[in-house]
Amino acid sequence: MACPPSDLNIDEGENANEASALVRASRPYHTEGMQSAPEIPLDIRDAMHDCILAVMWPRKKIIEFFASVDCPAHLIPPADTPLSRHLMVVDVFSKLSARPDRGHGVFQTMVDRLANWSYFDPYYFDRLQKLDRGEALKTIARLKSAVDKRNAATQSRRAASSDAQKQQVKAQDLSALKSAFAKMYGTDLTPQARGRLFEHFLRELFSRQSIQMGDHFRLKGEEIDGTFKFEGENYIVEAKWQDPSVSTGQLYKFAHKVDGKMHGRGLFISVNGFSHEGIEAIVHGKHIQTLLMDGQDLSFVLEDLISLEAMLDYKIRAAQTRGDVYVCAVRETVKI
Repeated sequence: MACPPSDLNIDEGENANEASALVRASRPYHTEGMQSAPEIPLDIRDAMHDCILAVMWPRKKIIEFFASVDCPAHLIPPADTPLSRHLMVVDVFSKLSARPDRGHGVFQTMVDRLANWSYFDPYYFDRLQKLDRGEALKTIARLKSAVDKRNAATQSRRAASSDAQKQQVKAQDLSALKSAFAKMYGTDLTPQARGRLFEHFLRELFSRQSIQMGDHFRLKGEEIDGTFKFEGENYIVEAKWQDPSVSTGQLYKFAHKVDGKMHGRGLFISVNGFSHEGIEAIVHGKHIQTLLMDGQDLSFVLEDLISLEAMLDYKIRAAQTRGDVYVCAVRETVKI
């Protein structure tokens, strides 16, 4: 009975309650009321039952098999048992299932052995023809298939659960950011305090959207509010809150900052939007290197109508293909 080591295992993550529901209509060896351990599903136990009968003929061999998978001796029928081969297997499975651990470890070892069974005793398969090699191989394949399907279903549930947890965390993050964004509209903040909060808010928003924004820094003669890298390109950032509409001079000055960097690109964020004149100042007759984002854009991300990555991608494509730097990525329209 040569059986190589197996890597075919029933996933330990199988939900015990679900397993119980699946085996309500089991064979006589199913026992109700044991909830302390996960139960081997009915389809796999049925396949194991059929495999044992398909690869072993003498009852003595079946008894030896149960002993070899560490089945407790008092659960194994004696050598002189009057039970048929079928009832021997049913009896052992029933007793294992009635244990507090539901026989999980023993059943798992059985799966390993049977799913990798390779010895077909020529005396019973060829000489006496009590067993059929073709049928035996079919039952082994059915067991493997049952285990594979069970494990695939478990992995699918785990993936779905993980996705649901990620969505929940994302919703919580967005809720916290929305609250922080709303508080910045309060009247009890100085322009300097609001600016610092806005800068911190943007770093948090970018970070939670998987884009890391660096802290502000000062160069000779200019100040940079932040930087980030997107799709292999580095961007410098300037953010304004207090101005009703960013002036032409401010946009032009920022465009000059960007133009002074090697292959520079920039993102100018103004909660209160941009004027038509300001936009003209950075696009007319120039190589476009600056993208524009306003409070509405930020609100769309906070409402989960679009991801920050998708918004930036749309704005970049609009600038590169149409020369439009002030666009709505959700409605896919030009804002001015």
